Amino acid sequence: MPSDVACSIWIAQIGISGLLLREAGVSDVTCQERFDDVEFHDGVINSVSLSIVERTCEIDLSLGDYKVGRARSACLLACTGTEDFFGRFGFEELADNASSGNIQDGRVDTSRGSLRLYLAGGLVEAAGRDVRLAALPRPMDAAETSRVRAGRGGFKKIEVVEFDFSYLESIHFSPAAGTCSMNLLMRKGGITSDPQPMTIAFSGVTSCLAKLDVASLAGEHRFGNVRSCIVHRKRDMIRMYVSDGFIEVVATRVSIVQR
Repeated sequence: MPSDVACSIWIAQIGISGLLLREAGVSDVTCQERFDDVEFHDGVINSVSLSIVERTCEIDLSLGDYKVGRARSACLLACTGTEDFFGRFGFEELADNASSGNIQDGRVDTSRGSLRLYLAGGLVEAAGRDVRLAALPRPMDAAETSRVRAGRGGFKKIEVVEFDFSYLESIHFSPAAGTCSMNLLMRKGGITSDPQPMTIAFSGVTSCLAKLDVASLAGEHRFGNVRSCIVHRKRDMIRMYVSDGFIEVVATRVSIVQR
């Protein structure tokens, strides 16, 4: 993880006025010293999107400040040039604590380009080149509810899918919606066949665990970065092994569809 790269943290205005940013209490955050004043405690984590291709980690949050009675507002915490990612999500516990706030604490280290969120039901860590905090132009009740709806069951079908030479492009975890999805390029006819854009979609998710060397995975295009995918039907679980890491999802339903 590069410690010698100058890392900046700032608020980016996305479609809303600077006045609203100031009212949210985050408009003056421009460096580590000011970032330390951002109140993560009792915030809500809505979703986490990790792009292997772009090496970005984007976390959709709702942050306020209970100490001064400031209501939560929508924010995006992003790590660019991501090198490493770790995520552990207990969806049921996160959902149970969402109304009161399922973020226990947060830490950002500008010298390492890293972020860490301690959750009531998990942990998120990402490290790379740069970390940014941005306001989101949506009302609180417009938080995402679902991206791809999975079919019922489906584990038996996934069990017979060939993942040889597949390339994992991105993962999306949504504790707020109880869903998870993985975007892949899959070669159904071997390495000489054209890659097909596919999505593995999970719903009724109870837990997710992922540990990935993003920088390593991003560079393995020709032969793919997926090594195997194991289905445990009795546990409603899929564990995907990639060239440098793994992803584990426990859910009630899963499907694979072409994008």
